[in-house]
Amino acid sequence: MTTPISSTPPRRKRPRSVHLFALAVLYLGVMNLVRARLALDGQSFAQTLLPTMPLTYLGVGGLVWGSVFVVAAFGVWRLWQWARTLLLAAIIVYQLHIWANHLIFDTSAYSRLVWPFQIGISVAWIVVVWGFLFLPGIRRVFVKRE
Repeated sequence: MTTPISSTPPRRKRPRSVHLFALAVLYLGVMNLVRARLALDGQSFAQTLLPTMPLTYLGVGGLVWGSVFVVAAFGVWRLWQWARTLLLAAIIVYQLHIWANHLIFDTSAYSRLVWPFQIGISVAWIVVVWGFLFLPGIRRVFVKRE
């Protein structure tokens, strides 16, 4: 007796850590979208501060990064290779964008005083994302879809 050959690839089991990681990326995306909405509606906390950063700029930045991270979260949850690649690049560019904002818009002495701590936070983000996505077991579950 012969067994039928299926033309669909076998279904991969998504590790629980990928679920949690995708949720964390989704959270980052949603928080950026919330920041965008508040800034574009003029309800941002930043409006109460000295207006060194235009709220439209803050809103558009939040909209772009929120969209990128929401799309990446969906792709990571679906185990798509392009999402892994997107996230590896996006976290670097996101941190560079944050630091461009610091360099251009930070005006107080205090804001520059906490830069060493913020550098640590930026490095931690990059290490966590890259470290997780390069774990051998995690890397193996992502496949290229054609």
